[in-house]
Amino acid sequence: MDGEVYADGDSTDPPYGVRIRIERTGPAIRAALDEERRAEFETDFRAALSKADDTLDLAAVQAVLDRWWPLALLGANPEIRAGAEQDRRRVEMGDPDVIVETWFPAGHPQGSRIA
Repeated sequence: MDGEVYADGDSTDPPYGVRIRIERTGPAIRAALDEERRAEFETDFRAALSKADDTLDLAAVQAVLDRWWPLALLGANPEIRAGAEQDRRRVEMGDPDVIVETWFPAGHPQGSRIA
């Protein structure tokens, strides 16, 4: 990614925070993916562009961007994946607090556990 940070008003922040935002565009998503996934994204994107060329409908292109954008976001922010994995392990161990902590950030009035 070469340290590029993209601003994106069309994003959802996971509870772990997003340090690097990724625009929901082909070039931004491509830049955020690792080499192996980048090739797969390019194949999907080009196929969608070809379909759009035939139908004059950008829905297929938008669907590819929607499908790949979360993966690009995770690739650019590995701490999100690490936090989600930690939460998954806590849920498997039966820790009910993980749901409250995920839905309500620290300091939120409903974030304190109700006994």
